[in-house]
Amino acid sequence: MVNSVKHFISILSLMAFLFFVLSKAGQLARPMDGDSDVWADYYAEADNTIDTVMIGSSAMYRYWIPVQAFSEQNFTSALIASAGQDIRLAPYIMEEAVKSQNVDLFVVELRSAVFRGNIDQINKDNLNYNLEVLVTGMNPSFTKYEMIQKYYQEDEVQKIKLMFPILMYHDNLVQYDSELIIDRMNTAADEYKFARQVSKITPLKKPVLKASDEKYMSDEALGYIDDIQKKADELGIRVLFLSTPYALTTKQGAIQLELDSYLEGKGYDYLDLNLYIEDMELDYSTDFYNKRHTNISGAKKVTSYLAKYIKDNYDLSAELNEEQKQSWTDAESEWSSEEEELLNEWTKYQEKEK
Repeated sequence: MVNSVKHFISILSLMAFLFFVLSKAGQLARPMDGDSDVWADYYAEADNTIDTVMIGSSAMYRYWIPVQAFSEQNFTSALIASAGQDIRLAPYIMEEAVKSQNVDLFVVELRSAVFRGNIDQINKDNLNYNLEVLVTGMNPSFTKYEMIQKYYQEDEVQKIKLMFPILMYHDNLVQYDSELIIDRMNTAADEYKFARQVSKITPLKKPVLKASDEKYMSDEALGYIDDIQKKADELGIRVLFLSTPYALTTKQGAIQLELDSYLEGKGYDYLDLNLYIEDMELDYSTDFYNKRHTNISGAKKVTSYLAKYIKDNYDLSAELNEEQKQSWTDAESEWSSEEEELLNEWTKYQEKEK
């Protein structure tokens, strides 16, 4: 009997080891896409050192500079944001995020609800690709499994491959050079602490938001927001819903105001930065790189305003030891050099537009 138990335990141990190896190999083989590094960068941060987790699409990561918020308001933040991120994934991202960090606040960006309110109208391949890129870097867990099962629109074989990405991306391990593989194995924190800004300028006109009598947002889309609030309540963590500014069309402006009305009616914590353009001193002629995103100049303004808003309205409790503080101080230094280059390029773009 004892030998049988030992044999069974040995088999379980071997299976667990293989499970771990397959999972880690898959993370090493993840695509060469900035969005696929999101989880690796998050896991690389020391446990329980992140105050605020920022979730969303490029409408989040193009607007937020974590080291600037740390420098100005003395709190830490991490971006779990990826291009075209499906708003339905936010509750799962929140659930995964708290496994390694004692999070005080989630900030969830909601432009996806305006752009992608009707999920059925979105190209399936786009939804699947955006999900693939995001989850390949995730640690194996029931959270990841449930996300894939619910939202990955493929057969069971493909779902298994995505759960163990080495089965999907094994060729990458042969194609990638050794330096990249070693760098991914080292799992060092991102040198810029998640910052992803650009310098290009596209002159725009400030939009005028007008309400419409027509109802654009479906109950289903609004339900996605309710699901996020429910998950935050379940985790016992506050959530701030956020809309970032861009050059909205007439219809998008009406949808935005409809969204504002819904969130305010529900009593959710919510900040629509489209309504505070003057307060941020945001200039549509110089502070955007395209119709949907701020450039480095705009991101600095949004970060300053939003960081102060968060600091003034939420209790943030992460305490860093000297080594952890140094990690952020080093990132400030690294980002300062990068930011200077971006601002120099931004100035050149500005001169071209004159």
